[in-house]
Amino acid sequence: MGCERYSEAPEEILLKLAPKDEEAYEELISRYLPSIRRIAAIYKNSPADRDDLVSEGILGLMAAVRTYSPDKGASFSTYAGSCAANRMRNALKKAQRINGRESPMDENGSAEEPGASPEKIAIDREFLREVFAGIPAVLTEHERNVLGLYLAGESYQNIAKALGTDKKSVDNALARVRRKLRARFY
Repeated sequence: MGCERYSEAPEEILLKLAPKDEEAYEELISRYLPSIRRIAAIYKNSPADRDDLVSEGILGLMAAVRTYSPDKGASFSTYAGSCAANRMRNALKKAQRINGRESPMDENGSAEEPGASPEKIAIDREFLREVFAGIPAVLTEHERNVLGLYLAGESYQNIAKALGTDKKSVDNALARVRRKLRARFY
């Protein structure tokens, strides 16, 4: 994942380039993947699958890259962490409802994943490169459109209106996206 020419680039530059440069976008995402895994590790005793949480965190991170605005007062790191954690918490709440467990989530008492080695970072980058490259082959045009609008921060209602469909169709498309990406990459 990422690109050698961007491996040393400052985050501010990557944020400016990311909307139009896929390699800058991938580099930025890959830098935060270890953080996503650490956040998911906090919830290791939850009813949600850790891989599902990581997937949700990556989706939150991807949305953060597309929607971040430095003039809002927060650093990208803070904003991205918040977007990823919110996606994971929503997934946990959904898993708790499905499992009939409405008890509060335990966010303490879990060991975080140890610091990522250079080898682990390289593996993570390659994994994300495969994910990005595989999306067109795995998803239908409708699913790609729904995912793109969702990652841009649009609500289900706005996505449905933009695509001329209903909210249930949007929800189903996003469920298929998660299932297909999980099946292909996990």
